[in-house]
Amino acid sequence: LMFFVLAGFACLVVDRDRARGRLVDWYETSPLSEHGPWLGLRPWRIAAGLCLGAACAVKWSGIFFLVAFAVMSLIWDAGARRAVGLRRPYGGMVGKDLPTALTAMATAPAIAYVVSWSGWFASPLGWGRNWAQATSQGPAYFVFDSVRSWLNYHFQVLGFHTDLATPHSYQSEPWSWPLLLRPVAFFWETPKSGCGTESCAQEVLGVGTPVIWYGGLAALIAMIAWYVATRDWRAGAVLLGYAAGWLPWFYWAIADNRTMYLFYMIPMVPFMILAIVLAAGLVIGKADAAPNRRAVGAAFAGAFMILALINFAWLHPVLVAEVIPHAQWWARMLFPRWA
Repeated sequence: LMFFVLAGFACLVVDRDRARGRLVDWYETSPLSEHGPWLGLRPWRIAAGLCLGAACAVKWSGIFFLVAFAVMSLIWDAGARRAVGLRRPYGGMVGKDLPTALTAMATAPAIAYVVSWSGWFASPLGWGRNWAQATSQGPAYFVFDSVRSWLNYHFQVLGFHTDLATPHSYQSEPWSWPLLLRPVAFFWETPKSGCGTESCAQEVLGVGTPVIWYGGLAALIAMIAWYVATRDWRAGAVLLGYAAGWLPWFYWAIADNRTMYLFYMIPMVPFMILAIVLAAGLVIGKADAAPNRRAVGAAFAGAFMILALINFAWLHPVLVAEVIPHAQWWARMLFPRWA
Protein backbone atom coordinates (compact mmCIF):
# COMPACT_ATOMS: atom_id res chain seq x y z
CA LEU A 1 0.00 0.00 0.00
CA MET A 2 2.74 2.45 0.94
CA PHE A 3 4.68 1.66 -2.24
CA PHE A 4 1.77 2.25 -4.62
CA VAL A 5 0.60 5.39 -2.79
CA LEU A 6 4.08 6.89 -2.94
CA ALA A 7 4.51 5.85 -6.59
CA GLY A 8 1.20 7.50 -7.48
CA PHE A 9 2.21 10.67 -5.65
CA ALA A 10 5.58 10.73 -7.44
CA CYS A 11 3.87 10.33 -10.84
CA LEU A 12 1.59 13.28 -10.08
CA VAL A 13 4.57 15.46 -9.14
CA VAL A 14 6.19 14.61 -12.49
CA ASP A 15 2.88 15.31 -14.25
CA ARG A 16 2.70 18.69 -12.51
CA ASP A 17 6.12 19.68 -13.81
CA ARG A 18 5.40 18.41 -17.35
CA ALA A 19 2.02 20.17 -17.51
CA ARG A 20 3.51 23.46 -16.36
CA GLY A 21 6.25 23.13 -18.97
CA ARG A 22 3.65 22.67 -21.68
CA LEU A 23 1.73 25.71 -20.46
CA VAL A 24 4.87 27.84 -20.57
CA ASP A 25 5.62 26.67 -24.14
CA TRP A 26 2.05 27.46 -25.17
CA TYR A 27 2.18 30.89 -23.53
CA GLU A 28 5.35 31.81 -25.38
CA THR A 29 4.07 30.76 -28.82
CA SER A 30 0.29 31.27 -28.76
CA PRO A 31 -2.08 34.18 -28.22
CA LEU A 32 -3.41 34.45 -24.69
CA SER A 33 -6.94 33.15 -24.08
CA GLU A 34 -9.26 32.98 -21.11
CA HIS A 35 -8.96 29.25 -20.50
CA GLY A 36 -5.74 28.13 -22.15
CA PRO A 37 -4.96 24.94 -24.09
CA TRP A 38 -5.77 21.28 -23.69
CA LEU A 39 -2.59 19.59 -22.47
CA GLY A 40 -3.09 16.14 -23.96
CA LEU A 41 -3.62 12.75 -22.34
CA ARG A 42 -0.84 13.29 -19.77
CA PRO A 43 0.60 9.78 -19.41
CA TRP A 44 2.16 10.50 -16.03
CA ARG A 45 -1.26 11.21 -14.55
CA ILE A 46 -2.57 7.98 -16.10
CA ALA A 47 0.39 6.18 -14.51
CA ALA A 48 -0.56 7.78 -11.20
CA GLY A 49 -4.12 6.50 -11.59
CA LEU A 50 -2.87 2.98 -12.27
CA CYS A 51 -0.63 3.10 -9.19
CA LEU A 52 -3.43 4.38 -6.98
CA GLY A 53 -5.79 1.75 -8.37
CA ALA A 54 -3.20 -0.83 -7.40
CA ALA A 55 -3.10 0.75 -3.95
CA CYS A 56 -6.86 0.24 -3.65
CA ALA A 57 -6.39 -3.38 -4.75
CA VAL A 58 -3.92 -3.91 -1.90
CA LYS A 59 -6.16 -2.27 0.70
CA TRP A 60 -9.39 -0.36 0.27
CA SER A 61 -8.07 2.56 2.29
CA GLY A 62 -6.11 3.46 -0.84
CA ILE A 63 -9.31 5.22 -1.94
CA PHE A 64 -8.54 7.98 0.58
CA PHE A 65 -5.33 8.80 -1.27
CA LEU A 66 -6.92 8.40 -4.70
CA VAL A 67 -9.61 10.99 -3.99
CA ALA A 68 -7.27 13.40 -2.22
CA PHE A 69 -4.60 13.24 -4.92
CA ALA A 70 -7.15 13.62 -7.73
CA VAL A 71 -8.40 16.86 -6.16
CA MET A 72 -4.80 17.98 -5.53
CA SER A 73 -3.86 17.41 -9.16
CA LEU A 74 -6.79 19.48 -10.40
CA ILE A 75 -5.94 22.29 -7.99
CA TRP A 76 -2.39 22.21 -9.34
CA ASP A 77 -3.83 22.53 -12.86
CA ALA A 78 -5.87 25.58 -11.92
CA GLY A 79 -2.86 27.10 -10.16
CA ALA A 80 -0.69 26.57 -13.23
CA ARG A 81 -3.23 28.28 -15.49
CA ARG A 82 -3.48 31.18 -13.08
CA ALA A 83 0.33 31.46 -12.91
CA VAL A 84 0.60 32.06 -16.68
CA GLY A 85 -2.01 34.80 -16.48
CA LEU A 86 -5.18 33.13 -17.74
CA ARG A 87 -8.28 35.09 -16.77
CA ARG A 88 -10.41 32.03 -15.95
CA PRO A 89 -8.02 29.40 -14.62
CA TYR A 90 -10.70 27.34 -12.87
CA GLY A 91 -12.91 27.39 -15.95
CA GLY A 92 -9.92 26.21 -17.97
CA MET A 93 -9.26 23.46 -15.45
CA VAL A 94 -12.85 22.25 -15.62
CA GLY A 95 -13.09 22.44 -19.41
CA LYS A 96 -9.59 21.38 -20.43
CA ASP A 97 -8.14 19.28 -17.59
CA LEU A 98 -11.09 17.63 -15.86
CA PRO A 99 -12.16 15.33 -18.75
CA THR A 100 -8.73 13.73 -19.05
CA ALA A 101 -8.37 13.73 -15.26
CA LEU A 102 -11.49 11.58 -15.02
CA THR A 103 -9.86 9.09 -17.37
CA ALA A 104 -6.62 9.09 -15.43
CA MET A 105 -8.00 9.19 -11.88
CA ALA A 106 -11.24 7.22 -12.28
CA THR A 107 -11.09 4.89 -15.30
CA ALA A 108 -7.41 3.93 -14.95
CA PRO A 109 -7.70 3.07 -11.22
CA ALA A 110 -10.84 1.01 -11.90
CA ILE A 111 -9.01 -0.95 -14.61
CA ALA A 112 -6.02 -1.57 -12.33
CA TYR A 113 -8.30 -2.73 -9.54
CA VAL A 114 -10.26 -5.18 -11.71
CA VAL A 115 -7.09 -6.53 -13.35
CA SER A 116 -5.73 -7.30 -9.88
CA TRP A 117 -8.58 -9.84 -9.58
CA SER A 118 -7.72 -11.58 -12.86
CA GLY A 119 -6.39 -14.68 -11.07
CA TRP A 120 -9.63 -14.97 -9.11
CA PHE A 121 -11.72 -14.66 -12.26
CA ALA A 122 -9.57 -17.11 -14.21
CA SER A 123 -9.78 -19.93 -11.66
CA PRO A 124 -12.82 -21.72 -10.20
CA LEU A 125 -10.86 -22.26 -6.98
CA GLY A 126 -10.96 -18.68 -5.66
CA TRP A 127 -12.82 -18.14 -2.40
CA GLY A 128 -16.51 -17.51 -3.14
CA ARG A 129 -15.86 -17.88 -6.87
CA ASN A 130 -18.95 -20.07 -7.45
CA TRP A 131 -21.36 -18.31 -5.10
CA ALA A 132 -23.58 -17.13 -7.96
CA GLN A 133 -24.11 -20.64 -9.30
CA ALA A 134 -25.06 -21.89 -5.84
CA THR A 135 -27.62 -19.10 -5.41
CA SER A 136 -28.75 -18.69 -9.00
CA GLN A 137 -32.34 -17.62 -9.47
CA GLY A 138 -32.56 -17.77 -13.22
CA PRO A 139 -31.66 -15.51 -16.13
CA ALA A 140 -33.55 -12.48 -14.83
CA TYR A 141 -30.43 -11.12 -13.17
CA PHE A 142 -28.85 -10.37 -16.55
CA VAL A 143 -25.41 -10.46 -14.94
CA PHE A 144 -22.63 -12.92 -15.48
CA ASP A 145 -22.31 -15.36 -12.59
CA SER A 146 -18.66 -14.49 -12.08
CA VAL A 147 -19.44 -10.78 -11.68
CA ARG A 148 -22.24 -11.57 -9.24
CA SER A 149 -19.88 -13.72 -7.19
CA TRP A 150 -17.28 -10.96 -7.29
CA LEU A 151 -19.72 -8.34 -6.06
CA ASN A 152 -20.97 -10.65 -3.32
CA TYR A 153 -17.38 -11.14 -2.18
CA HIS A 154 -17.01 -7.35 -1.91
CA PHE A 155 -20.21 -6.99 0.09
CA GLN A 156 -19.00 -9.65 2.50
CA VAL A 157 -15.67 -7.88 2.94
CA LEU A 158 -17.46 -4.58 3.49
CA GLY A 159 -19.77 -6.14 6.05
CA PHE A 160 -16.84 -7.66 7.92
CA HIS A 161 -14.98 -4.36 8.18
CA THR A 162 -18.12 -2.38 9.00
CA ASP A 163 -18.76 -4.58 12.03
CA LEU A 164 -15.09 -4.92 13.05
CA ALA A 165 -15.28 -3.71 16.65
CA THR A 166 -13.93 -6.69 18.62
CA PRO A 167 -11.52 -5.48 21.33
CA HIS A 168 -7.88 -6.49 20.87
CA SER A 169 -4.94 -6.11 23.21
CA TYR A 170 -2.87 -4.34 20.56
CA GLN A 171 -5.52 -2.00 19.19
CA SER A 172 -5.02 1.75 19.34
CA GLU A 173 -6.85 4.94 18.36
CA PRO A 174 -5.72 7.01 15.36
CA TRP A 175 -5.00 10.13 17.42
CA SER A 176 -2.39 8.14 19.36
CA TRP A 177 -0.55 6.78 16.31
CA PRO A 178 1.89 9.69 15.74
CA LEU A 179 3.03 9.31 19.36
CA LEU A 180 3.81 5.56 19.05
CA LEU A 181 1.88 4.82 22.23
CA ARG A 182 0.67 1.30 21.36
CA PRO A 183 2.71 -0.72 18.82
CA VAL A 184 1.93 -4.28 17.77
CA ALA A 185 4.09 -7.21 18.87
CA PHE A 186 4.31 -9.63 15.94
CA PHE A 187 6.52 -12.13 17.74
CA TRP A 188 7.39 -12.79 21.39
CA GLU A 189 9.34 -15.57 23.07
CA THR A 190 11.32 -16.04 26.30
CA PRO A 191 14.21 -18.35 25.37
CA LYS A 192 15.89 -20.29 28.14
CA SER A 193 19.37 -19.45 26.88
CA GLY A 194 21.29 -17.44 24.31
CA CYS A 195 21.62 -14.08 26.05
CA GLY A 196 24.15 -14.78 28.79
CA THR A 197 21.61 -14.60 31.61
CA GLU A 198 18.84 -16.80 33.00
CA SER A 199 16.09 -14.44 31.78
CA CYS A 200 16.05 -13.78 28.02
CA ALA A 201 13.61 -12.06 25.68
CA GLN A 202 13.01 -12.15 21.92
CA GLU A 203 10.53 -9.88 20.13
CA VAL A 204 9.51 -8.36 16.83
CA LEU A 205 7.85 -5.08 17.80
CA GLY A 206 6.10 -3.14 15.05
CA VAL A 207 7.17 0.34 16.10
CA GLY A 208 8.85 3.31 14.46
CA THR A 209 12.04 5.05 15.47
CA PRO A 210 10.92 7.63 18.08
CA VAL A 211 13.45 10.29 17.04
CA ILE A 212 12.10 10.14 13.48
CA TRP A 213 8.43 9.98 14.46
CA TYR A 214 8.53 12.77 17.01
CA GLY A 215 10.79 14.79 14.75
CA GLY A 216 8.33 14.13 11.93
CA LEU A 217 5.45 15.37 14.08
CA ALA A 218 7.35 18.59 14.77
CA ALA A 219 8.16 18.91 11.05
CA LEU A 220 4.50 18.46 10.11
CA ILE A 221 3.51 21.24 12.51
CA ALA A 222 6.23 23.39 10.94
CA MET A 223 4.83 22.60 7.48
CA ILE A 224 1.39 23.79 8.57
CA ALA A 225 2.89 27.12 9.64
CA TRP A 226 5.03 27.31 6.50
CA TYR A 227 2.08 26.61 4.21
CA VAL A 228 -0.13 29.19 5.92
CA ALA A 229 2.64 31.78 5.62
CA THR A 230 3.87 31.07 2.08
CA ARG A 231 1.39 28.74 0.33
CA ASP A 232 4.36 26.57 -0.66
CA TRP A 233 2.83 23.77 -2.79
CA ARG A 234 5.38 21.25 -1.51
CA ALA A 235 4.30 21.72 2.08
CA GLY A 236 0.65 21.54 1.04
CA ALA A 237 1.17 18.31 -0.90
CA VAL A 238 2.98 16.64 2.00
CA LEU A 239 0.32 17.72 4.49
CA LEU A 240 -2.45 16.45 2.21
CA GLY A 241 -0.77 13.07 1.78
CA TYR A 242 -0.40 12.67 5.53
CA ALA A 243 -3.93 13.87 6.26
CA ALA A 244 -5.47 11.61 3.59
CA GLY A 245 -4.03 8.54 5.26
CA TRP A 246 -4.72 9.60 8.85
CA LEU A 247 -7.81 11.73 9.33
CA PRO A 248 -10.42 9.38 7.71
CA TRP A 249 -9.75 6.83 10.47
CA PHE A 250 -11.02 9.31 13.06
CA TYR A 251 -14.55 8.82 11.73
CA TRP A 252 -14.49 5.04 12.16
CA ALA A 253 -12.85 5.35 15.58
CA ILE A 254 -15.54 7.74 16.82
CA ALA A 255 -18.63 6.57 14.95
CA ASP A 256 -18.06 2.79 14.87
CA ASN A 257 -15.43 2.18 17.57
CA ARG A 258 -13.57 0.18 14.92
CA THR A 259 -10.66 -2.05 15.90
CA MET A 260 -7.51 -0.37 14.52
CA TYR A 261 -3.76 -0.66 14.89
CA LEU A 262 -0.62 1.44 14.68
CA PHE A 263 0.49 -0.21 11.42
CA TYR A 264 -2.34 1.66 9.66
CA MET A 265 0.15 4.56 9.79
CA ILE A 266 2.55 2.90 7.36
CA PRO A 267 1.26 4.70 4.19
CA MET A 268 1.78 8.06 5.92
CA VAL A 269 5.43 7.41 6.78
CA PRO A 270 6.82 8.69 3.41
CA PHE A 271 4.98 11.99 3.87
CA MET A 272 6.31 12.28 7.41
CA ILE A 273 9.82 11.78 6.02
CA LEU A 274 9.19 14.35 3.28
CA ALA A 275 8.09 16.80 5.97
CA ILE A 276 11.38 16.20 7.79
CA VAL A 277 13.31 16.75 4.55
CA LEU A 278 11.48 20.01 3.81
CA ALA A 279 11.99 21.20 7.38
CA ALA A 280 15.70 20.33 7.14
CA GLY A 281 15.88 22.40 3.96
CA LEU A 282 14.38 25.37 5.79
CA VAL A 283 16.80 24.91 8.68
CA ILE A 284 19.84 24.73 6.36
CA GLY A 285 18.66 27.75 4.39
CA LYS A 286 18.70 28.80 0.77
CA ALA A 287 21.75 28.44 -1.45
CA ASP A 288 22.47 32.17 -1.26
CA ALA A 289 22.18 32.37 2.55
CA ALA A 290 25.17 33.39 4.64
CA PRO A 291 27.75 30.59 4.89
CA ASN A 292 27.65 30.64 8.69
CA ARG A 293 23.87 30.35 8.60
CA ARG A 294 24.03 27.31 6.32
CA ALA A 295 26.82 25.72 8.37
CA VAL A 296 24.81 25.95 11.57
CA GLY A 297 21.69 24.66 9.82
CA ALA A 298 23.58 21.77 8.23
CA ALA A 299 25.08 20.86 11.61
CA PHE A 300 21.64 20.80 13.18
CA ALA A 301 20.17 18.64 10.39
CA GLY A 302 23.18 16.32 10.51
CA ALA A 303 22.86 15.96 14.29
CA PHE A 304 19.23 14.96 13.87
CA MET A 305 20.21 12.29 11.35
CA ILE A 306 22.88 10.90 13.67
CA LEU A 307 20.42 10.79 16.57
CA ALA A 308 17.94 8.91 14.37
CA LEU A 309 20.61 6.34 13.44
CA ILE A 310 21.61 5.87 17.10
CA ASN A 311 17.97 5.52 18.13
CA PHE A 312 17.34 2.93 15.41
CA ALA A 313 20.45 0.95 16.35
CA TRP A 314 19.34 0.95 19.98
CA LEU A 315 15.89 -0.37 19.06
CA HIS A 316 17.16 -2.84 16.49
CA PRO A 317 17.21 -5.92 18.80
CA VAL A 318 13.47 -5.67 19.47
CA LEU A 319 12.70 -5.10 15.78
CA VAL A 320 14.38 -8.28 14.51
CA ALA A 321 13.85 -10.81 17.33
CA GLU A 322 17.40 -10.72 18.62
CA VAL A 323 17.81 -12.73 21.82
CA ILE A 324 18.75 -10.24 24.56
CA PRO A 325 18.63 -10.19 28.37
CA HIS A 326 15.18 -9.39 29.68
CA ALA A 327 16.55 -6.30 31.43
CA GLN A 328 17.80 -4.91 28.09
CA TRP A 329 14.45 -5.68 26.49
CA TRP A 330 12.64 -3.85 29.27
CA ALA A 331 14.96 -0.83 28.90
CA ARG A 332 13.79 -0.46 25.32
CA MET A 333 10.11 -0.32 26.28
CA LEU A 334 9.78 3.47 26.28
CA PHE A 335 6.12 3.49 27.28
CA PRO A 336 4.18 1.08 29.52
CA ARG A 337 1.98 -0.01 26.59
CA TRP A 338 5.02 -1.06 24.54
CA ALA A 339 5.44 -4.07 26.81
